Amino acid sequence: KNSFAYLSVIPMVHAVVLLYNYYHIKQHRQLKFEGFESFSKLAVVLKPTLLAHMKLLQRSNDSELDDPDKQLSVTEKKIMDACDISNSLDASKDIPSTEGWPISKVAVLLIDSRKENCFLKHSSMTEGFFSLIEKDLDVSSCISEVMSEGKQKRKKIKVTRNFFEDAVDEDTLQQVAFSAVKEAAGINQNELIIIRSDVAYSLSKEKTMARFYIMQCK
Repeated sequence: KNSFAYLSVIPMVHAVVLLYNYYHIKQHRQLKFEGFESFSKLAVVLKPTLLAHMKLLQRSNDSELDDPDKQLSVTEKKIMDACDISNSLDASKDIPSTEGWPISKVAVLLIDSRKENCFLKHSSMTEGFFSLIEKDLDVSSCISEVMSEGKQKRKKIKVTRNFFEDAVDEDTLQQVAFSAVKEAAGINQNELIIIRSDVAYSLSKEKTMARFYIMQCK
């Protein structure tokens, strides 16, 4: 129970950093951007129990941070990621400069046939929060969706960066989205209609975009 409670705090910390360092500063531009270390210290002041999960603040020396994966806790990594995302979005600009940013995931808002209810995930996988249906894009997921469409039948696939970039077209993104809905809700593609799609900047990975779909059950 305590472990689950701690895990549920992690996305909260991530969200708070984004809310302050991007959205709040965007509306109050006289405010100062808080970097990783200053935000970590502030988080502990506001919630002292977080100190037990802060490796950096517990160090007895001032050695340089040269291996974040080993030197930082999960909470600290989330704070660092959120600071990096906020910095790349740049609250001083009216609109983020997202040109050239790759799509890193798909997100789906699933609604019923009457457009009265929507499906939101809520489980240990979403760390206790309600969430849209989401699926990260990677080489393996894109290859599997391309294979399922029969585009690469009886051919050997050489996994390269160019293949990945070529594979992530709109058809493949839709197939990944349909697959995500199937996994989350058990609903097949032939039972769904895409009624809207768009692209938005991602709040989970720096300098990437998310392909967003609204799907309706037939």
